[in-house]
Formats: sequence, C-alpha cells, structure tokens
Amino acid sequence: PGQGSQWLGMAAGLLESSPVFATRVEECAKALEPFTDWSLVDVLRGSEGAPSLDRVDVVQPALFAVMVSLAEVWGAAGVRPGAVIGHSQG
Repeated sequence: PGQGSQWLGMAAGLLESSPVFATRVEECAKALEPFTDWSLVDVLRGSEGAPSLDRVDVVQPALFAVMVSLAEVWGAAGVRPGAVIGHSQG
C-alpha cells in the first residue's frame, strides 16, 4: 500500500459489513481528530463536503487507518503473519 492505491468509497462496504473494521476505523478517527479539520469516516464514505483523497494530508492518514483496520479484521479471523513488509506507509 501507499499513496495512489486509494479510491472513493474504498472502505464504505467494510464500514457497513464488518463491526471489527468499523470499530478500528472509529478508533483511528478519534486519534486523528485533534490533528485534522475533517472526518475520517466522512472521507472513507465519500460523504458530500468531505475533502478529496487527492489531498496528501487526507490520503496518508486515511490509507493508514484502512490498513490498520484491515489488519484488525484479519487478526479477528485468525490470520497471524510471520512477517510484515511494505513500502511507503507499509
């Protein structure tokens, strides 16, 4: 993952269908709140008035939150990696 892998609505389905994902996103949103003037959940849902994922100050924390939340989903399903690698934020 890294900047460029994002798309509008990229996490909307999981926000609705996965309580584990939604809970972790909410935790990330609360952690970001003091540092941003936008809502992470609104950005991920593509809500009207939310800033664009084209903004680096939005996309970087949004992608981080999606990655952290996906890892929580995988962990809840019993997936335990032996190693983790990545680039950019990964």
